[in-house]
Amino acid sequence: MTFVGHEDSVHSATYSPDGRLLASGGSDGTVRIWDTRTGEEAVSPLRSYNGAIQSVAFAPNGKSLASATHSGVICLWSNLLDAATVQRLPGHSAAAWTVVFSPNGSLLASASEDKTIRIWKAETCEQLVVLSSHTEEVETLAFSPDGQTLASGSFDQTIRLWYTNTWKPVREPLRDVNGAILSLSFSPDGRKLASGSSDGNITLWEPQTGSILAVLSGSPDWWVRSVQFSPDGQSLVSAGAKNAVHLWVLGEDASEISLTAFAGHTHFISSAMFSPDGLYIASASVDDTIRIWDAGSVQADVQSLTGHSNKVLSVRVSSDSSFVVSGSVDQSVYVWDLTTGERMLGPLRGHSSSVSSIDISSDGNLIASASDFTIQLWDAHTGDLIKKLLHVDDEYVLAVAFSPDSRLLASGTNDHTVRIWDTSTAQNSAIGPLLCSGQVESVAFSPDGRLLGAGDQSDHIYLWYSATGQSFCKPFHTNAYAFAFSPDSTHIVTGGSEGVAHVWDISTGQQIFTLQGHREWLDSIAYSWDGQYIGTGSDDKTVRLWDAAAGIPIATLHGHVSSVESVAFTPDGQSVVSCSGDSTIRVWHLETARSLSSTNEDDTTAALTFAKLDGGWLSGQTGKLLLWVPEPYRNYVQIAPCTMLIGLRRVVVAADKTGLYAGETWTSCWCG
Repeated sequence: MTFVGHEDSVHSATYSPDGRLLASGGSDGTVRIWDTRTGEEAVSPLRSYNGAIQSVAFAPNGKSLASATHSGVICLWSNLLDAATVQRLPGHSAAAWTVVFSPNGSLLASASEDKTIRIWKAETCEQLVVLSSHTEEVETLAFSPDGQTLASGSFDQTIRLWYTNTWKPVREPLRDVNGAILSLSFSPDGRKLASGSSDGNITLWEPQTGSILAVLSGSPDWWVRSVQFSPDGQSLVSAGAKNAVHLWVLGEDASEISLTAFAGHTHFISSAMFSPDGLYIASASVDDTIRIWDAGSVQADVQSLTGHSNKVLSVRVSSDSSFVVSGSVDQSVYVWDLTTGERMLGPLRGHSSSVSSIDISSDGNLIASASDFTIQLWDAHTGDLIKKLLHVDDEYVLAVAFSPDSRLLASGTNDHTVRIWDTSTAQNSAIGPLLCSGQVESVAFSPDGRLLGAGDQSDHIYLWYSATGQSFCKPFHTNAYAFAFSPDSTHIVTGGSEGVAHVWDISTGQQIFTLQGHREWLDSIAYSWDGQYIGTGSDDKTVRLWDAAAGIPIATLHGHVSSVESVAFTPDGQSVVSCSGDSTIRVWHLETARSLSSTNEDDTTAALTFAKLDGGWLSGQTGKLLLWVPEPYRNYVQIAPCTMLIGLRRVVVAADKTGLYAGETWTSCWCG
């Protein structure tokens, strides 16, 4: 299930003791209570009007719920499913990050940015004690199962243990010197304490002695914001900034620990916890959703696929049409088999920021990737980093492109500069640097190798002779920085802020025709290798195909649910490849795309073959509603003319007339 209703980031989620309800709190200032069987909200949202809800906790009797707010006020809600009432507990002088009940429900503890822990009597809301030993903000709290100990974790990189009968320290603080303590959980028998920290590690402690039992190092969760033991103590669930929930199955020792990932969230995860019976995991995310996972499943449908976990910014196809290379905001580069969609290489990691641009050498041996201050060259067959060849101090590299003979590599940076590199020596060539008026967003060599072009944020396209660096003509001023050369090197097509593309004759500087149809910014433009088509990708989430000779539209390709960041044609003339902010790569069959306009919408089966996704519905060309798609699957729907989807999931829509309920018979789909 996916619960959708919060209007902003969801910071916390918690099950009721019987597992029938799930409470969540978020930046929209609401606490929402969901029926876990139906996914519907059980009551109207609870509003405290004290700012964002940072944490929620059910009382052990299930009749009350506490929430911690960004204003520092703790709210205690009663009569949840009837006429909910709230009592406000003031005291913290800064944001309250966490609130927890003691196992018997008599105490309520809260932790705050003000470096204190406050203990309240749950029945009367009386403040009993303030604990102020931490030297930085306190992020997390956990009661031991017997209620005799309270553990607190802080940005001061310590865990403190407190006796709950005296509120005195149990011993000297436990110290995790490599990061802030962001999350804590006792095992059901109280013999282990798990901590998640900002260094990405989960540490298992023996609370009685303070010794470390194991460190789950190399965790995929950068900043482990949430960690919890399963009810049987055999597993841990963790979540953080890598957009996936991780399930750790614990063995007798650290060598027997196994890891499973549950992918689907599109932003970092604030909270993850087991249901009381241990069968499910609930996760809350900054992507505004709560998701429910099957804790007993290895998620074969997800694990069988590999994909980028964030926006894909650039794709390129090898000259033999055998593989596709992609670069992403997740700082990785992948190589994909264009026939099967399977991962050939990757993730190739080495960049410390988003991979903004990639290219493949014409001989298919090298991959260049641009990110932060570096350009890296990879062996396209092994995935080995040849070395961090090109380091550009204090200049963000935004674009790279190989020359047709693979001997040169051009790069564009935010300091308005285009540089040309010798790929054999990894040194600047004798040509350049070449200057633009604004930040350089795109670079490309003409297919004949004679010219080098660049597009910048001042909406100019520049052309130079690649052999000398001399200007070929005065810059084209086109309200665009995306551009592409025609295969015969006689034309360029440009596009940008107005959602309009223009085709120009290079030799005369004259505009030949305009391509109009996109409703928003153009992010990418490409010519097919035979010069027959022009492909454009836009913030309006579509790929459009145009007749390159006549400038008329051929097809609009729907499927991406976010901006189309890059398009590239396969050299064999069969397909166009696109990537998107929705974290997917799609391969579209050109000949099938040409037949879109001839679809018979009265034939529901045929219409489904070419449907587009709009507001959760697959609809026909005229807007006829055909099929509802549940929210978790909308990023991953593959329908013709999309022949391949590369992502963390794939949902293939195929239709025949057997068992099809449409028109007057649509209600029959509910039978049985």
